[in-house]
Amino acid sequence: MGFVFSWFLLALFALAIPILIHLFYFRRFKKVYFSDIRFLKQIQEEKSTLEKLKKRLILASRLLAIFFLILAFAQPFIGKNKQQHQQGSAAVAVYIDNSYSMGLKYAGESALAIAQQKAKEIAQAFQTDDKFILLTNDFDGTHQHWMQQQDFLDAVDKITLSSATRKIDAISKKQSALFQTIGAKNKLGFFISDFQKNTLAKSEDTNFIAHFLPILSNPKKNIFVDSCWFEQPVFTKNTNNKLLVRLKNSGNATAEKVRVSVKINDVVKAIDDVTIQAQSAVIDSFTISIAQAGWQRGEISFNDYPITFDDQFYFAFNILGQEKILSIDDAETPNNIASIFSNDAHFVLDKNNKGQVDYSAFSNYALIVINQVQEISSGLSASLKTYIENGGNVLLIPASQANITSYNTFLSNCQAGNFGELKTQTNEVTQLNLNEDVFKGVFSQVPKNVALPKISKFYPISSSNQANARTIMSTNLGSPFVAKYLVGKGYIYLLSVPLNSEFSNFQSNAIIVPLVYNMAVYKKNYPALYYYMGRDNLIELNNTTSGNESIYKLTNGKYEFIPENRSIGTSTLLRINTTLPADGIYAISSQNKTFGLAAFNFDRTESVLDFASKETLKKYYSGKNQLVLDNTQANLAAEVKQIKDDILLWKVCVILSLLFLLIEILLIRFWK
Repeated sequence: MGFVFSWFLLALFALAIPILIHLFYFRRFKKVYFSDIRFLKQIQEEKSTLEKLKKRLILASRLLAIFFLILAFAQPFIGKNKQQHQQGSAAVAVYIDNSYSMGLKYAGESALAIAQQKAKEIAQAFQTDDKFILLTNDFDGTHQHWMQQQDFLDAVDKITLSSATRKIDAISKKQSALFQTIGAKNKLGFFISDFQKNTLAKSEDTNFIAHFLPILSNPKKNIFVDSCWFEQPVFTKNTNNKLLVRLKNSGNATAEKVRVSVKINDVVKAIDDVTIQAQSAVIDSFTISIAQAGWQRGEISFNDYPITFDDQFYFAFNILGQEKILSIDDAETPNNIASIFSNDAHFVLDKNNKGQVDYSAFSNYALIVINQVQEISSGLSASLKTYIENGGNVLLIPASQANITSYNTFLSNCQAGNFGELKTQTNEVTQLNLNEDVFKGVFSQVPKNVALPKISKFYPISSSNQANARTIMSTNLGSPFVAKYLVGKGYIYLLSVPLNSEFSNFQSNAIIVPLVYNMAVYKKNYPALYYYMGRDNLIELNNTTSGNESIYKLTNGKYEFIPENRSIGTSTLLRINTTLPADGIYAISSQNKTFGLAAFNFDRTESVLDFASKETLKKYYSGKNQLVLDNTQANLAAEVKQIKDDILLWKVCVILSLLFLLIEILLIRFWK
């Protein structure tokens, strides 16, 4: 128990006054006249006992009346929140979780509607002159100002579901910052949510009293797409590629034969029926073939009542058109690179003598092959370095009479290993690194009887910086046959032999064609299939607009959004770290030019239907000034009022004081 005005307890010394009156006033003697003294002793004995009882009862009543009157002025209270109640106005911050999981219905009413009603009941527990502020996952600026009770109630009615999600500690910090802007004596924060476990985080804020009101739920099932990807990351037209889709069931009941469909550009390309056990996931595959090059809009959809906000999953990808390859040759270089690309219409090969190269045109090529030139000049070295750092790929094939010093000068500038002096030693390729992109779609495992290249002479490849080095093919001597180095945004591929039969039979081996093809098509920064809303997303574009003040837009035909952008070299970074108006596929454009598509989906953390129980919440929020409320309380306003007022007892004290005063009057009046 505590007291609002504990200093008023000093008035308890006033209890000495009735005691003093009792001691001195009732000891005064009175003359009593008797006509006969025969019964005097008996009368005196009887009257003395009754008088003592009466006087003591009057004294007790008087003392208790004064005692409770003093307590009433001191305003005693019984507090649950461990903080002394202060006299004055209250500031109330109410957070209502409006994430999509709050759209679940219980007994015909959504969790959000229940939360709105509870928020109104909380407001009704306070005075009309108290101040209120409303928070949702959107952090809407129209809410984040202190308002009167009626304005608060009107704002609560306007809350709708949102794709945004927030952790409890972020809400707590926001409430704490808002409380700093107001001088109210009593600061109370309320959190109304279904409290999914992935949103829980302990908060140590102690400058306000935090109340947690769970809206509990127990959904039977929910199906959602966790992720999707293509078996071959690079998609070319008129080729089959598998779309792999990971589906999850976060409920506690099996989902039987859920029909999943895949649309490309609003045309259904594949359908499958999937059964998913409770609390488990499956990976389904769909074979896709696209006839037209360019950006494609993808959608995975199914029907999963009653939770429908995550029944669509969007993705976007680019089908490559013709890829340009540049081969930089010497006059005596054999024509074997041209034979690799001659039979594939997807590639256009340009050949230039090393003395006639247009360095400014390098950015037009997907792959540049340094095809067995004897020496790499300083000008070519510098241009190639810039090209690679900006995302280009280079394949370096040494010449039979190579100037290794010039090669290594170029590689040293790129921090990409080096060549050793020519070795004459018979060996063969024995290992392939199938985890590398250049082998995607070639084979899933090396066949037992596959013919791998035989080697008689080679230039040893060594790496000074192992962090950016990958071995693609290695020999039985343990040395790399083909190595890859990450340089900036691009790759350098090193081949340890010329395409010459005196060195190896690699130029006639079947593996050379898909290997070199994939060197041309696989990029380090290939666009992501999809992004999640509400996260810090970066989209990289080639900076082909004039000037640095270009305005980029994301639009889906209904909504338009202007992201933050920043130019870095030949690239532009778009930063999308706020919630878009809706999920779907957005076109990226600037100055009436479209740069591509980006697919955005709702954050799937809301799809994991794992809610914290009241007992779990008490473990998380059991600190000072933290209290978990009873969500089954029929009259929440009364409970909040009782908690808010710390069960103030001054009215009870006034009633008891009057009661004992009445008892004193009755004793004096009727006890003769």
